[in-house]
Amino acid sequence: MLKKFLAREIIKHTVKRRFSIEFLEQKQVSKKNPYPNDSSFFYGGDSKGNAFITRMGFREPEKRNEYGFDCYLAGLGYFSLTISPGEEGTGFQQGALHWIPVKTGNTWRILFEGTLIDRNEKAHYCNTNLLFTGNHPIYEFGKSYDIRTIANAIAAEKWTKKFCHQLKSIQTVHYEQTGTLTGTILLDETPVKVTMSGRRGHSFGSLNWDNRDRHFRMTGTSVEGFHWSVTCIQWKFMKHLTVGFITYPDGSTDAIVDYPDEDAILNQKRLPDHGKISMTTRSGKIHHLEFLRKNEFNYLHDDKYGVKLSIGECRFDGAEGVGLVEFGYDLNKAGQFPTP
Repeated sequence: MLKKFLAREIIKHTVKRRFSIEFLEQKQVSKKNPYPNDSSFFYGGDSKGNAFITRMGFREPEKRNEYGFDCYLAGLGYFSLTISPGEEGTGFQQGALHWIPVKTGNTWRILFEGTLIDRNEKAHYCNTNLLFTGNHPIYEFGKSYDIRTIANAIAAEKWTKKFCHQLKSIQTVHYEQTGTLTGTILLDETPVKVTMSGRRGHSFGSLNWDNRDRHFRMTGTSVEGFHWSVTCIQWKFMKHLTVGFITYPDGSTDAIVDYPDEDAILNQKRLPDHGKISMTTRSGKIHHLEFLRKNEFNYLHDDKYGVKLSIGECRFDGAEGVGLVEFGYDLNKAGQFPTP
């Protein structure tokens, strides 16, 4: 009981920090953190099968920066950025990949001009100009998740000096926002105009891929106006931590406090093409999510942690939607997964 109380007090102290939206929306790489990191993503998908995702992680000089720019265009296929887009620039920029804030806390411009590679290793010219517009305020996890869920997981572990250091190494500020991606992806001489349901996220603090054993993440939007995000991470030094939220059509948000762990979802430790999970919110509501893995993109972090990410169809309480399904795993234990 004492450890649970102390764990809750530690978390309460951490989440008391209040950041302005202007501060949150800036790139943050602090040498005070054991593994300095600032990472962000934008993704989108539509009912036609189009899918898009871009990510940037700023970690230099401690670690090399990370990048991603991938899409599936209906009738054309998969296209990916396979080499660094260039050196880190001012703000959210790596060479030819540039995210520009248009309206703080709501609107961003995504620009890229360069070479993408298809699944047959053929090069294609790409010029992308997309606009992300938020349709809800940003959701900061630290202010809104259920403290008991995190505190109980921490209290269950043996508190050693090493454990406390490892716990500090995973402390991050994270927020997300649902919205719409609109604009044009020009591939060679073919312009593809898109209007996608989308999401963006921004994390800063500490990130060490070597601390993770595996994780899953599911986010999305339904045609009825529900938005959700749920993440479960199995650490090497601690049992799984889970956080998540649901935003309702009226704009209200509720924390997710109960959902299955990854073992239940993986079904005998294999990567599922589809599945169902139930989620209970802090207010006691139960929601059902059915996912279908399509349009898969593969990523490798620090040559040790693989991620298989899919953007495609889903159902939330029976209503159709578009969502992202992500499974990550330590490559040393990758026998239960296909190679990325």
